[in-house]
Amino acid sequence: MNKETKQCQSCKKDFTIESDDFEFYEKMKVPAPTFCPECRMQRRLIWRNERTLYKRKCDAPGHTEDLISMYAPEHTFPVYDHEFWYSDKWDALDYGKDFDFTKPFFKQFEELFLTVPHVALFDSKSVNSSYCNIVVEHKNCYLVSAGWGNEDSMYSNRIANCKNTFDSYVCHRTEFGYENVYCRESNLLRFSLRSEGCVDSYFLYDCRNCSNCICCSNLRNKSYCIFNEQYTKEEYAKKLADLNLGSYKSFQALAEKFEEMKLKAINKFAYLLNTQNVIGDNVYNSRNCYYCFDLEGDAENVKYSNWGTLSLRDSHDTGPGTSGNSELIYEGISIGVKNARCKFGVIVWYSHDMQYCYNCQDSHDLFGCVGLRKKQYCILDKQYTKEEYEALVPKIVSHMNEMPYVDKKDRVYKYGEFFPAELSPFAYNETVVQDYMPLTEKDALDKGFEWRPIDNRNYKTTISWQNLPDTIKETPDSIIDEVISCAHEGKCNEQCTGAFKIVKEELNFYKRMNLPIPRLCHNCRHYGRVKQRNPMKLWHRQCMCDKLGHDHTDRCTNEFETSYAPDRPETVYCEQCYNSEIA
Repeated sequence: MNKETKQCQSCKKDFTIESDDFEFYEKMKVPAPTFCPECRMQRRLIWRNERTLYKRKCDAPGHTEDLISMYAPEHTFPVYDHEFWYSDKWDALDYGKDFDFTKPFFKQFEELFLTVPHVALFDSKSVNSSYCNIVVEHKNCYLVSAGWGNEDSMYSNRIANCKNTFDSYVCHRTEFGYENVYCRESNLLRFSLRSEGCVDSYFLYDCRNCSNCICCSNLRNKSYCIFNEQYTKEEYAKKLADLNLGSYKSFQALAEKFEEMKLKAINKFAYLLNTQNVIGDNVYNSRNCYYCFDLEGDAENVKYSNWGTLSLRDSHDTGPGTSGNSELIYEGISIGVKNARCKFGVIVWYSHDMQYCYNCQDSHDLFGCVGLRKKQYCILDKQYTKEEYEALVPKIVSHMNEMPYVDKKDRVYKYGEFFPAELSPFAYNETVVQDYMPLTEKDALDKGFEWRPIDNRNYKTTISWQNLPDTIKETPDSIIDEVISCAHEGKCNEQCTGAFKIVKEELNFYKRMNLPIPRLCHNCRHYGRVKQRNPMKLWHRQCMCDKLGHDHTDRCTNEFETSYAPDRPETVYCEQCYNSEIA
């Protein structure tokens, strides 16, 4: 088919469906979408709560203890602890329902969702990893979210295959890293952004294969540099001692200079490494991807997708949390890990031929199911034979088109649309959508989204952040018994917890790395890191390189799609000009 322009039924803006999109929809046996790509992403993200956690009672039979859960305590559906939920002591098939052709499908799915027990936190194959949510194969981790294959790490989001990595965001294969954003393959790296293959360094921006460098940008294969100035090994050691980087005050002063340096750096229009025919940002070793962000590698023929690990093929509208050797995925979040032919899902792992499922694993041929494991040929958690299932599913699809679900803003959900946002168990401000597409409470409610008032925490602090020792060497072990006030004290955003504690493993890390105790709560630290990323949105721009250096008379004419908005202050170059200047 030829490309077609449609009006999004949510934001009312026009969007284009290309001819190859229609080919994909035909392959997936789904109709073309009625929401634009941005509204589709927003709708998915509302179903993803990575970091907002609550204390509530465990509802498993015979259990009365408190647990930590992503579901707020006012939700009436049962919530089980991880061990009981994954045990054989209950069966989600016991909650199965006959399909009712007098009700819209999504209404019936909601009724099932509100009765089936839910696991407190999403975790697969992890060991000794407390308060980690939406993670796979973790070991000895604490408050890590949306990660894969990490060890001995804390307070990090979207990291993969990292060890001893603290307070980091979107990092891959780092070890002994601290406060890094978009860094890879590095060791003993601190307070750095978009750097790779670096060792024993501080405050690096867009550096590659550098070691023993401090407050540098756009460097390649350098050692013993400070503020991009070359030193001998002996001179560097003396300067390092003078900088006194074990001091919080010294760190703060250096951080301010680093921010000034970043604004003067040259920025490549997009971070695309070893890619072919890719439009997006932070995509590695991939081919034929459009409007994609944060894909780690070996992605091919992918559109409108983000935060995927290795080997995502022939998929549209996925993420966050997709891939792990998956193919033919459409409209889903965390719908990866060896999946195939999965549509409209949330937390679907090790499965194939799944539609409209929530937290179903090691299964195939399920439609509208919740909480099933190692099952097949089920609809609304009711078991059918293969023949019964294959006969009933087409009838349900027809029914969804004939009796669609209509939300409170009159948005129509027929077959082919993702779950309505108003059915999500999470409010807008509880989920990652608030990180990437933030709204005020009023705007969220006006758009028909839910909003949850933040609980009044009323922590009784025992020490002010202003009274913390300047260095870790001056910090007593008794700091782990203190409740420390956050330097923002709730003023920066509603997510500020107001106070925080230091745990023993964290203190040991600071001692080993000679790092001062932080002054912000872990939530404020997280949002500080998120602010360092570019939005998952693209603008059409021209290269800013002025080849002759005067009056823009010989300005490069290359154009590109970039995540740097036109009104931002950074200098943005095309790939050719960037390489000629930096390489």
